[in-house]
Amino acid sequence: MPSSESRDFLAHLEVYLARRDGVDKLLKISRYAARLALAAGPPLPPAASSRLKSFESSVGLSRKAFRLGKFVQSLNALRAHPHLPPPPALLAYGGEGVYYFIEQFVWLAKAGLLPAHLLPRLQRLSAWAELLGYVGSITIKLEEVAKMKSSIRKQLAEGCGEESEAVRTMRGKLLLKRMSVVQDVADAVMALGDVTDGKGLLGSSTLMASAGLLSALISTHKNWNSC
Repeated sequence: MPSSESRDFLAHLEVYLARRDGVDKLLKISRYAARLALAAGPPLPPAASSRLKSFESSVGLSRKAFRLGKFVQSLNALRAHPHLPPPPALLAYGGEGVYYFIEQFVWLAKAGLLPAHLLPRLQRLSAWAELLGYVGSITIKLEEVAKMKSSIRKQLAEGCGEESEAVRTMRGKLLLKRMSVVQDVADAVMALGDVTDGKGLLGSSTLMASAGLLSALISTHKNWNSC
């Protein structure tokens, strides 16, 4: 009989894999790990390299299917504001929503349903929307980090020790928020690379693959803890 701990893990894993983001992030890890192996690993035999490139490309196309309808989340986030959203929120959720909406057509073009000549323009528009969305998201999260740090200083000033439950909880949330900022920066670097057509340092396959893998690991950690 499996232990209760292993059953708990398997139950947690089942919930995680039942979520769209859970499967998407595992695919993201697979894709960028393959990219990193191709870019920074030891040279592979031609046959193995070809198979790994094919796998990476296939996973990238598969991930786009998980974005169908995801733009609705961004629309609802904007609608949640009682009045006109502040500029950072408008940029974050508006950019993200446009990105996910256009990605549906990128997927259709790559799958062969839409004419292939539309793909470059769609990808460029998608990359710009994604980059603007991350600029807004990073701005919002940096403001939240500043507020959290201020709240921790206030708690300490009021006599709460570092080991108090309140301060430890707040520091845990602060760490997660900082990790989220790092994730957004990594994704923004990749989006910037797409916008600039990979010129200069942004043309480094190793840098882009590392940024993608870092983002995937952080988001997987966050999604796992939120299940």
